[in-house]
Amino acid sequence: MTNQTAAGNTPVVDGTGVRFTLFHDTRGPVVVEIARSTLRRIFQARSDAPDDLLDAYVNHQARIHQVATVKVPSDGMLLLADGDFASTPPNPSHS
Repeated sequence: MTNQTAAGNTPVVDGTGVRFTLFHDTRGPVVVEIARSTLRRIFQARSDAPDDLLDAYVNHQARIHQVATVKVPSDGMLLLADGDFASTPPNPSHS
């Protein structure tokens, strides 16, 4: 089994973070949400304002997608939080 994913729809901000969809080659669509607090603490979003959260997501999208790809669940839903990024080195192009 391969572990290939492709980005889906435009990310959206909801009450708890930024949600986006990845399409996994063998498991289908995976809805991923990265917690607002993680975007603030790990990815330095300036505030909880939707534009600031989206900016942090976009600026670090490669690393966020890298972690999401490794953690793809079998049920199609994934919540990413601070601990998911603790042992993942930053993508050099986004540091």
